[in-house]
Amino acid sequence: MRDEARAVREGDGVRLDLTENLAGVLRAILVDFAEALVSRAENVQDDRLFPDAYRKKADSDGFRERHGARMRAEVQATLESVLARWPDGTTFVLDRAGVRDLRLVHAQARYLRRPRWKARRPEDFLARRDHEVKSVWLGSLDNVITTALLVDPAEPVSYTL
Repeated sequence: MRDEARAVREGDGVRLDLTENLAGVLRAILVDFAEALVSRAENVQDDRLFPDAYRKKADSDGFRERHGARMRAEVQATLESVLARWPDGTTFVLDRAGVRDLRLVHAQARYLRRPRWKARRPEDFLARRDHEVKSVWLGSLDNVITTALLVDPAEPVSYTL
C-alpha cells in the first residue's frame, strides 16, 4: 500500500485524510520540531531558524537579537496550536487559520539550514531521516492543502506521496 494524503475543502478550511504511516510521520516531524524548540537545541538556534535580514552579518545578528525571542515564540505558539488542533489520528480538519499555521510550521521545518533537529530513528519512512526527502514531502503536502482550498469543493484533491 502506498502512502496517501487526501485533502478536501470543508467549509472554510480543509479536511486531511492521511494513511496511518503518513499521519505518524507528519506528527513525529512536528513533535520533534516542538521538542527542539523547547529545549533550544543547538541546531535550532535563531540564526538557523531565521534567515539573515540584512546583507551584513552584524546587522542580521542585531536584528535577531532584537526580534529573535518574539519570532521564536510565535513559531512555538503556532506549532503548539497545530498540534492541539490535531488529535492523534489519521483525519483532521483545519480552518483557514489552521491551514496558515500548518504551512508556517512546514516552512520553518523545511528551510532550516542543515543539520536540522535530530529526529528519532524512523522505523519505516524515509522522510523522517533524510533532509531533502523531508523537504519535498512537506512541500508536496502544502501543495495538496493549498490546492484543496482553491478548487471546487465538489472535486476532492487526492495525491499519492
